[in-house]
Amino acid sequence: MKHACFIITALLTAPFLSAREYPLGIYITGLHNFDYVGQTFCADYWLWSLYDGEETDFNGYLDPVNDISFSSNIYSSEQLENGKHWMQQKIQAVCQYKWNMRKFPFDSATLKIEIEDFRDTGEVVFVADKKNSGVSNIIEVDGWDITDFEIKDSVVEYGTNFGNSLAGSEGSEYSRICAEVNIKRSNPWVTFFKLTAGVYISILISFLPFFMKPNTDSRLSLPSAGLFAVVSNKYVVESTVPSSTSLTLLDSIHSAAMICILMIFVVVIQTDGMRSTEEQKLIAKSFRIDHVFALTFAVLFTAVNIGLFFR
Repeated sequence: MKHACFIITALLTAPFLSAREYPLGIYITGLHNFDYVGQTFCADYWLWSLYDGEETDFNGYLDPVNDISFSSNIYSSEQLENGKHWMQQKIQAVCQYKWNMRKFPFDSATLKIEIEDFRDTGEVVFVADKKNSGVSNIIEVDGWDITDFEIKDSVVEYGTNFGNSLAGSEGSEYSRICAEVNIKRSNPWVTFFKLTAGVYISILISFLPFFMKPNTDSRLSLPSAGLFAVVSNKYVVESTVPSSTSLTLLDSIHSAAMICILMIFVVVIQTDGMRSTEEQKLIAKSFRIDHVFALTFAVLFTAVNIGLFFR
């Protein structure tokens, strides 16, 4: 009878038992080595936990889940006079991040540092220490501005018990802390105009033949020079801009400029042929065609550029 009462009591009280909660904070002291090809960044940060109850060993139990590699040469744990335990650890990590360069130089990024414990939520539950966490105000990231910081806690479910035959289910849950740092490019418009000024000047030069007199040699040489300048500028940009496998904003602008100049070639060659007949009606018609296509190409090129910014 006593055993039955004990089992019933245990079953009734089990749902109300919970794992120990550990406040966990992160303070980031360094962000550097942004690798756009390798899809990584490096971060230096402190972790700490100030908790009640018996001392818990975190050394070797914390798992930076989105890190390729990490090292820690500082770890300390001590009991304070008020009975609380205070743990702190310094970590240097290489973190994974999928850099999206499509809108360069108007791009932004949300760098994440994610920490789990090797013990499941039956033993350890993290609570984000939002009050004391943050990013050092002395961090300077070349070419970027830090705009925001957020830390939050969550529970991550895995569809496996990792081979633990004593587990009560086929799945498992682990507590996770995630620190997010939002960054954006510094002075993006200055960078943009430095990289595209040659393209837009080349386009303007390529439009001049639409307004030139007949039988002028420069009607074809100017678009040729414009096309050469755009192609050359594209190679310069590719050598200075971070590499990307996707079609970026600057790639699209250069491609649109080259297509526009090729279309100008087609129209100019056609109207030059009309003017070579020396018939006044055809010459007048060729000027009208030039002016119509000049306006059409200008509107289309401008619309395409605006559309690329909002895609």
